[in-house]
Amino acid sequence: MLKSLTKFQKRLLASFFLFGLAAPMVVVYANTFLWRQSADVVVLAIFNIGNYAGISLGFLFNAYLLRFFESGKLYALGCLLQGVVPILMVAMGAQADTYALGLGFILGIAQGFFWGNRNALTSKFTQGPQRYQFISVETAIGILAGVISPLLIGWFIAFGETLPTYTVDQAYQITSVIGFVLLLISGFLAWPFAMEPFTPKHFFLTKASSLWNKQRLVEGVNGIASGIESVLPLVIILLFLGQEEAVGSVKAMTAILSAVAIYAIGKRVRHNHHALLFSLWILLNLTGGIIFAIFYSPGAALTLFILGGLVGSLRWSSFAAVMYEIVDKETGREGSHRFLYLLDREFFLNAGRVLGLGLLVLVYWYSPEALIRFGPIGIALVQIPTLLLLHNLTKNISHSA
Repeated sequence: MLKSLTKFQKRLLASFFLFGLAAPMVVVYANTFLWRQSADVVVLAIFNIGNYAGISLGFLFNAYLLRFFESGKLYALGCLLQGVVPILMVAMGAQADTYALGLGFILGIAQGFFWGNRNALTSKFTQGPQRYQFISVETAIGILAGVISPLLIGWFIAFGETLPTYTVDQAYQITSVIGFVLLLISGFLAWPFAMEPFTPKHFFLTKASSLWNKQRLVEGVNGIASGIESVLPLVIILLFLGQEEAVGSVKAMTAILSAVAIYAIGKRVRHNHHALLFSLWILLNLTGGIIFAIFYSPGAALTLFILGGLVGSLRWSSFAAVMYEIVDKETGREGSHRFLYLLDREFFLNAGRVLGLGLLVLVYWYSPEALIRFGPIGIALVQIPTLLLLHNLTKNISHSA
């Protein structure tokens, strides 16, 4: 699969891999660090609300700065800023939970710079029949990074509680610095890349087609589930399976399962398969959620993550492939810049995420046990409308191809 890719695509993939190694230090273990300070689901939700709200604002800032700077340079800026946030958080220590919203917001702005340009560069440099091959390799190396990094970091932090050579706090300090260095290198690799000049008169789509409005709805509904997923699975791991070492082990296990799945089907997927693959994701996650709700035990929690891991990669790879195809069609017909569509998509996705986290907090205040016990079922059920919309979108793409 790699032989068919261009040197530009391979350089992008190398940058993405290094980012994947650093990402758990920026997001996953930022959440576990806050959990150590507060053991409060609401604090984690507030941090992630700030994060997702900041992503949309970061996309908007990025849209303006693309008038003056190339996309690769803003991508590198996003990498740099993401590396700074964990260092600030660890330096604050026990006071970090007090500033959870602000830290999440700063991290979100940095991620807006990163993902805005990563999506735009992927969209530009993967047009044509190689797109799903690129996305498959991108997903696979992301999963590989997701095996190596969480496992090493999680156990390294956990050993700080038992080994006399360093403390847990020192472990967090060391991993935050390593993450910063990896992100610097990732940004350097993407520095030379550029896309077509971006000088629109406005930054919002004022006349969206019916096809794009359906895509907006897909992103919004998916965002609701994604927002809940940013907190709930992590809390289940911490409550039922252990601390950082359990987080790393579960992340690595599910990444391995996802890698096997994406490798097995990557070359065989066509447009009309995406809805079918997503229906499999819903089925297995719903099954895992029901098992967990019934038995509500460490073994049931592990079953939940195993079933989810088997199909985890199918969801986002299918969504991304469909979305990029629609962006190609929309920009080709209307002559609009692709970044306008990616900016619009990000707004609806993150609005859904903030809404999902708001619902999570409301349910938690009403009944913490109900949230934890039945939340995984809710994540699967809320995605059923997305399945119907995805099926409709793939039909539109096939008919207009």
